Amino acid sequence: MSVFGHLADTHLGHRQYGLRQREDDMVSTAYATVKEMVTDHGVEAIVLPGDLFHARDIRPKILADAERVLDSVPEDIPVLVSRGNHDENLTPRQVTWLKYLHQKGKIILLEADLESNSEAAVFTPHDTENLGSSSGFYDLETDEGLVRFFGLQWRGARVDTALQQVAAGIQETNDSHGQPDFTVLLAHFGIEDEVPTLGGTVTHAELREVKEVVDYLALGHIHKRYDSAGWIYNPGSPEAHNTREGRTDWEHGYYTVTLSDSEGGTSLSHRVSHCESKRRPYFTIDFDVTGYKSQSGLEEAFRSELSESQYALNNHLQKPLYLSGGSPREPIVDLRFTGTLQFDRADFRTGTLAEWAEEECGALYVQTNTGIRTANVQALLSEIEDGDVFVDGRLNTVLLERRVFETIAEESVYNSESDAVADVLERAHDMAQRNESPEDIRVSVTEKRRELFETMVNDVVVDLSEDPFAREATEEQDQEQEVEVVQE
Repeated sequence: MSVFGHLADTHLGHRQYGLRQREDDMVSTAYATVKEMVTDHGVEAIVLPGDLFHARDIRPKILADAERVLDSVPEDIPVLVSRGNHDENLTPRQVTWLKYLHQKGKIILLEADLESNSEAAVFTPHDTENLGSSSGFYDLETDEGLVRFFGLQWRGARVDTALQQVAAGIQETNDSHGQPDFTVLLAHFGIEDEVPTLGGTVTHAELREVKEVVDYLALGHIHKRYDSAGWIYNPGSPEAHNTREGRTDWEHGYYTVTLSDSEGGTSLSHRVSHCESKRRPYFTIDFDVTGYKSQSGLEEAFRSELSESQYALNNHLQKPLYLSGGSPREPIVDLRFTGTLQFDRADFRTGTLAEWAEEECGALYVQTNTGIRTANVQALLSEIEDGDVFVDGRLNTVLLERRVFETIAEESVYNSESDAVADVLERAHDMAQRNESPEDIRVSVTEKRRELFETMVNDVVVDLSEDPFAREATEEQDQEQEVEVVQE
């Protein structure tokens, strides 16, 4: 029986939270995953449908890391790659990093020609003598029969039209080059019916024509494992890339696909197994601030919560998925504050609490998520049925929004100009309602803040659920010694 492996979304180069260690994690996890595929499962090919890299423009070290991972795969095992949105270039280029790796023989880049024929995609066969910048399809001869791999590059909102072209193009290719015994299509998108809240854009209905010519749809893009209908498979990224993805209900890893002769069928049958990848652990600590009248009382209770969480944390870290060389990896702690704050927001020192959590948990990093309300905001919301909030029995949303903005401004570090800050929030809200670009909204808010608080221009705290600028590394750090790949 023949076996091929399927992983996606390795995101090499992702320096999560600005940490060099997280960038190294992406490499070592990808390395360990492909090694496991080859040595433990004996795969004859590896498919990677999108987001090999995390960014369109990469530093030399990231390219070297990618080549090191790819070089660990024996030469007789093809690594078949299609382009994802993170691999996409902002402007057309003659040579991209994926094309470079294809021309170097490190990967086989599979792309559909969607421009030559508006009705049917054109797929050119892979030519080992003349590699070109990419290939349309690749044939793998196995003991069970011919397996044909096609690739569809990231198409974003235009994917529905592309899928129709691909279905027609695969049929025309098979008519010209002979019918394969098994067909695989690499693509980078989510299935709306399966993951509606995670950015799925394609429906099962839009895949009907594809299903007629494809036996295995190898997907990437959504970092959570899911599969459907016995032919659609998405393995989940090898590493979790934010605290949501780090939750225990998100599976990450790769598939092994075993092919065998089917009984009475015209194509090969397949058996799919999902293998969890060994990776950096996440651990969530939830703390409700509602019951505390002062910061000192809250801090005392928080220290007790940290101590009580250690048993669960230690059990979590001992899972085989999170061990490296037999020892637990340092976790990323998702520290979540909820509830209603009973004292001044300015006295709520989350930085101090995060430092305590990092020390107590031996964490690589603590990501603080503050989803609290102050008592004043809670009181405002409880007044929603007061007379002026309703007009003729209908909710006066404009007035309510204004009162919310005013209360938020009064509770912020900008309370010396609360009316003006409320105006800024209201204006930003209106711009968002008109679907103006996030960049225009950012510029508008930034300019007004500079005008109102000239002395605070450089004193900014980013209060986001995932702060992409935390601990941002300098360019000098990029020149540090190359990562030592951990062989697990």
